[in-house]
Amino acid sequence: MSWCSSEDALNNSSTPSSRSRKSSWLISKVDENEVDKEVAEMMDDWKRRRRENSDGGETTTTNQMECIQAALDYCRSQLKQLLIDENESGESGEIEKKSKPINIISPNSEQVEEEDQLGNLVNCLNRQQKAVRQQMYFDKIVQLGLERQAIQDEAGGPAHSADECRAEGHEFVMQPVRGGHNPCCEVCMHTIWRLVQWWRRCRVCGMRAHDKCAEDVKRVCAGVLSTRSKFELNINLCEERSLAEQEYQCAECSAPICFDGTAEQEARLCDYSGELFCPNCHWNDTWSIPARIIHNLDATPRPICRAVKQLLSIELRRVNELRRNFLLMKCYFVSCRAARRLRILQYLQTHSHFVDNHVMYSLKELRELCEGTLLPELEQIHTVFRKHIEEECETCAGNGFFCELCDESCIVDKKEKILYPFTENTRSCATCLAVYHKKCFERKSLNCPRCERRRKRSELPKTLSSSDEKETVATN
Repeated sequence: MSWCSSEDALNNSSTPSSRSRKSSWLISKVDENEVDKEVAEMMDDWKRRRRENSDGGETTTTNQMECIQAALDYCRSQLKQLLIDENESGESGEIEKKSKPINIISPNSEQVEEEDQLGNLVNCLNRQQKAVRQQMYFDKIVQLGLERQAIQDEAGGPAHSADECRAEGHEFVMQPVRGGHNPCCEVCMHTIWRLVQWWRRCRVCGMRAHDKCAEDVKRVCAGVLSTRSKFELNINLCEERSLAEQEYQCAECSAPICFDGTAEQEARLCDYSGELFCPNCHWNDTWSIPARIIHNLDATPRPICRAVKQLLSIELRRVNELRRNFLLMKCYFVSCRAARRLRILQYLQTHSHFVDNHVMYSLKELRELCEGTLLPELEQIHTVFRKHIEEECETCAGNGFFCELCDESCIVDKKEKILYPFTENTRSCATCLAVYHKKCFERKSLNCPRCERRRKRSELPKTLSSSDEKETVATN
């Protein structure tokens, strides 16, 4: 038992009143279930009001989602209020220290010291209790977010009212709560906490943003620029522009930049355009510059801004996707007699290393990619390969898959469609290579029924052998 909660220590104290007050403050702790009880009562009140308004209707998935959303809003408001109170108390404490008058008459030093210790102890405990409540509210927000994601997976639909948002040509799609690292919002430049914040990603250029920031984006989607009729990659070496030519402003957002200022105003060069950008528009990403590949045969990655990286990655992403599909199609052609008789892989004779990996490029291919002639050639070859597998060859078509995760909410034509590893919007199991619809696979929490069947079959002989051993021992 601690000294502060000991009865003997309190009785032997010279100032029992002050000591007892100290001990009462120390032993008063925040109940671990206080926030849980508070949120549970709030959700019960919400459900009761909903039943009264709906004349006792049954609880549906929509009502559960709305109830969880109301609880999330409540926890966020309480957490925000605690943070505001903490900031205000800190500012008021600093002002009080600065404006505190000097006491000319010297009082009893022991009494002043006792009062100061008691006041500091009370303030310290208040801050600790508020910090504990903040953590409890934050944990509750994470828990409610996971519950909402689980309901969304079971329902098979988006938990948010608008699954897609369009702004400046971007096609922002809502992203799931589960995932790896927490990305950075390219609009407000703050971290996206996946468990507690909704966030979106552009399906075309890959730009990431908070749900609340998606409509405030200023950068035009790189996919819109690349699809314009007169669009061409810059294949000329650009001269570096000076700060004076840019009027000491970022080339994209017009924020003030300089070389000798703070880190937020650092001027960063984009080697593709020769312009200077601020740190918000230039993250020191590196990429091979098309003009240097063509003129100098130099593929060394150099710093570029975010907009240029998204523009260059669109072209390269499509080529990499085609090359990955070639590797998957190769597995079909190797086991197909008709494909071997037709020597269908000879279409890639000029790019023979494409059937070995999808990451190596020759300088000639990089030059063709910059000039825009490589992608149309690969798309034609991809069409020939796909037509052979899906339409012309029964052997290859018979190696397709049906999605085993489709439920009643899926369209009939979607259920009956044969899937292949190179089909759009599909996911393959990393273990057994079975193919499913992407949304169906994510809705079932990435569980593969084919792997589950194999696991059960592998366990069956073990159970049979163990039962046979028991029967043998019993007969003996």
